[in-house]
Amino acid sequence: MIQRVHRFTAMGSACSLTITAADGDAAESLALRAEATVAQLEALWSRFRPDSELMVLDEHTGEDWGVGPDTFALIAAALEAHRRTDGLFDPTLLDALVAAGYDRSFDQLGDGVIPIAAHGDARAGAGVGPEQIGLDHERAMVMLPAGLRLDLGGIAKGRAADVVAEQLRRRGAIGACVDLGGDIVVFGAREVDEPWGIAVDDPQRPGDDLALLVLEQGAVATSSRARRRWATTEGPAHHLIDPRTRRPAVTDLLAVTVVAAEAMWAEVFAKAVLIAGSVEGAALLDTVGLPALLVDESGTVTSVGVMESFLMDAQAPR
Repeated sequence: MIQRVHRFTAMGSACSLTITAADGDAAESLALRAEATVAQLEALWSRFRPDSELMVLDEHTGEDWGVGPDTFALIAAALEAHRRTDGLFDPTLLDALVAAGYDRSFDQLGDGVIPIAAHGDARAGAGVGPEQIGLDHERAMVMLPAGLRLDLGGIAKGRAADVVAEQLRRRGAIGACVDLGGDIVVFGAREVDEPWGIAVDDPQRPGDDLALLVLEQGAVATSSRARRRWATTEGPAHHLIDPRTRRPAVTDLLAVTVVAAEAMWAEVFAKAVLIAGSVEGAALLDTVGLPALLVDESGTVTSVGVMESFLMDAQAPR
């Protein structure tokens, strides 16, 4: 049994695969096939590729449009996430995100000040929402109301991590840690007889560990408004849009880390809780029974649910 680490860039993020396999050749083969899967899913779901399946769908609002099974399943999951978070997760905020200045991949935004007036109206698409999206499950057809565009954002990255982990398991990996830009799934054995350790970055001191989580299997995702930020003529902005205001969220939370069975759901609830704020967010977590770490603007860390059972060598709570 041997363990190998494979690193690559995808979905605008640094990614890594730590794979336990029978030998080095098996680990290398598994890693390359997994990276290819991530690339295929990015080609389907990226909003920065005009030919992606998602963007082609967004060009055909007001009509039934067929998509592949992976995209159809992801859209269905995004609509379910909207329902389970009482609307705090909203996949229909692409125009609001563009209006906030996030009109290209983050690495292309640069350090300049973005003139918000040049990016349209944040209210574009208001009045219609996920409830009006039609899904024909028999024909895998999607009907987006006229003027409504999808951005599957973080849920796509989480779903990709889940897909890759399941493929690795099916293809014979003894164990793996799939990390797609912080959306993480672990399963199986490590080379050493210990559970998987996942470091949680300190949002106030990037590069320092806030906590170390220990998991036998499952998923972890962190949502933070301290990372993807940019300057605009209306002030600092970030990528977490509050569907109630269609503007970058104003919240007392700086970062949220959630543990779940799947990365997709960890990502969804990390984002929803951050937007909701500490009080409403903790109540939402209690409703769905997910453990989390909440970090507020003062740096205070709150453990929610059974999160303390996953902590090792942690500074949290503090």
